[in-house]
Amino acid sequence: MNGTVERESNKDRMRRILGKDGYARLFRSIDDAAGLPNEAYWNQEWFRMEQELVFRRSWVFAGARGELPEPGCMKPIDVAGTPVILVHGRDGVIRGFQNVCRHRGMQLVAEPCKKATLTCPYHKWAYGIDGKLRTRPHFDGPNQTGTFRDGGGERLDLIPVRVEEFFGCLFANVSGTAEPLADWMAPVLDQLEGYDLSSIRWAGKRDFEVKANWKLVYENYMEGYHVFSLHPRLLRFAPMDVRWSGEWRGSTFVNNYHFPKLEEGRGEGLPHFPDLSEENRMKGQWFLTMPHFAVEVYPDQFTVLVAYPEAPDRCREELHVFVVGEEAATGEKYAGPREDLINMWDDLNREDISVLAGLQQGRRCFGYDGGRLSPHWEGPTLAYAHKIIGLMADSEDYAP
Repeated sequence: MNGTVERESNKDRMRRILGKDGYARLFRSIDDAAGLPNEAYWNQEWFRMEQELVFRRSWVFAGARGELPEPGCMKPIDVAGTPVILVHGRDGVIRGFQNVCRHRGMQLVAEPCKKATLTCPYHKWAYGIDGKLRTRPHFDGPNQTGTFRDGGGERLDLIPVRVEEFFGCLFANVSGTAEPLADWMAPVLDQLEGYDLSSIRWAGKRDFEVKANWKLVYENYMEGYHVFSLHPRLLRFAPMDVRWSGEWRGSTFVNNYHFPKLEEGRGEGLPHFPDLSEENRMKGQWFLTMPHFAVEVYPDQFTVLVAYPEAPDRCREELHVFVVGEEAATGEKYAGPREDLINMWDDLNREDISVLAGLQQGRRCFGYDGGRLSPHWEGPTLAYAHKIIGLMADSEDYAP
């Protein structure tokens, strides 16, 4: 023995947690494959791997610029298990910082707010909204206040978090190693050629607590198979025979359909994207960019649904609605249609949430082995499992 401990590869960790048979079934043809085994939805070690290897290294949707309309506005949010603050700076730039005082590790911001400084509630260390330390009272002795004109440097200023913006959508990358956001989102832009995304404005959001693993949100989101059973209003708008399975294009799942007529909540009552083609005026599109940025685009809107993992059996959702033009987003003229639109998405999402807890609890049954997948509808769902495993395996060959 040479005293060294052999490192368990990420691939071997996944096989150990899921079981060799459960892992192998994922890579069979869809006629014989199964979805992710139960452990992927309940196992605490698997959950930590997802946080570390998927969310921490990826671009995570952290909010909308419209939530932070003025300098000093702040939003606290957990990104990959790391508390983060988004801060609107005096220069108009929205920055991210880890939500912790550099002195004794106190959380700085607990709720969305607007402040001129970030002051620690414990010992009153004060930071500018640029993240630089300004003052620390009594640190060097009674009645002595240390002041810092240019900040305290790398050890004392707030820890920065990489933040970039995509047409009013704010993304954070905790590791700082993700590819440029423009590259990450390129497949979405390719699909939305002809849509002037610079015209979208944030109209509001809804929050949801979900008693289910975050992956179930997206497995449900991708497949249209359940629409006939769960969504009566959506089925009337776009029946099953206009739907297809969708497909993955790189790191983005894409799907669409052409609907027969406009209705409230989907194209009627609110302004449309300027210069939209006749085809796109009667088209709904939706996307999922890894790992969790889901967006639906209709002639009058750009609506985002994201789930944030909190525990193996629990996640939190944010639903953000963007409409076309400032008047549609804030004006009294469109107050009614705007509220109807947000309520429509609220109702639809609650229909989905109504089954997610049952899907989670069903995965406590040891006899369930990942299920049987529909070759017509659920090929992208199986591919989603492959992509999650691929991110967790990193550069390793993750096929069996």
